Amino acid sequence: MADILLDTGGGALGWWRIRDSPLGSSVAAERLHEAFRLHTLQAALHTKNLEHVLLHLNETGLVPIVFKGWTMARLYAKPALRPYGDVDILVAESDVDRARTLIARLSPELQEFVDLDMRVLRRFLPDRSYAELIARATTESLGAARLLTLAPEDHLRLICLHQLDHGGWRPLWLCDVAAFVESLPRSFRWDLCLAGNARLSDAVLALVGLAEELLGARIPADTPRGAVPHWFREAVLHGWAGGHQAPPDPLLGLHRLGWRRALQAVRARWPDPITSTLHLRAPFRGVPRVLLQFGELIRRGAVFIRKTWRNRFSELPSAVGSAAEQGVVS
Repeated sequence: MADILLDTGGGALGWWRIRDSPLGSSVAAERLHEAFRLHTLQAALHTKNLEHVLLHLNETGLVPIVFKGWTMARLYAKPALRPYGDVDILVAESDVDRARTLIARLSPELQEFVDLDMRVLRRFLPDRSYAELIARATTESLGAARLLTLAPEDHLRLICLHQLDHGGWRPLWLCDVAAFVESLPRSFRWDLCLAGNARLSDAVLALVGLAEELLGARIPADTPRGAVPHWFREAVLHGWAGGHQAPPDPLLGLHRLGWRRALQAVRARWPDPITSTLHLRAPFRGVPRVLLQFGELIRRGAVFIRKTWRNRFSELPSAVGSAAEQGVVS
């Protein structure tokens, strides 16, 4: 168990939970305590680096939205309990080039620390616009720097759909949901959080329900109740046990592998039921998951084929041009 916690970033949180219990003096607990010490130092460094990055952007008038990692860590008893490796920021599309230019002027370490995630709307909040997020965002300060944070209705939806998009394999992500719902302001509007695609909203409620069921999260009394299907619970627990699975290398020439190796290749790329349900915008109940997983496999295959052919055709004109320059093509 200690290995799973350490591998998924939950070591410090595990130590915090058992520190005053009989387990607190065990060898495994000391390993978790070491993680807490390390994350304490990292949290202080990350906060300092974030302020530096924000000041650098503020100098030209950019005030980015900061979401996930750093903002989530503030909900825990100690920042070290919610480690993160980078800082996620979002700017308007019209400011992307300027932001990238400014980030490129930072030190290599800070460039790696900043994730200008312009995919967040398309991937995790497809039913939200940047204008909507900005209209509800709050301006905050970090030292002398300025930043924006998402409205809690938008942020809760984001962190739920983000982890489901990745299969929910990290236990710390569900802890984020628990910490978030336990700290909701009295003004929180569930109708706003659940506005948009109804099936994505069902996914949000399922995850909130799972946080209550597995982690004992204290859910506000006015929280809408969503179904927590058996398959969903089992898929999350299976993901926790298996941890992060690196995707296999891109597959080319499936027809040349032979039946046995082709089946092995398909099995290695078999999608999990959570991401299959989310990507296909399928209902959480009433449909066999295996059908959705097969559908997701076909969808991914179609995307891969489309990208492959697009790349080949985009290379063709440059190859012809190079041949013409050398006198091969007349």
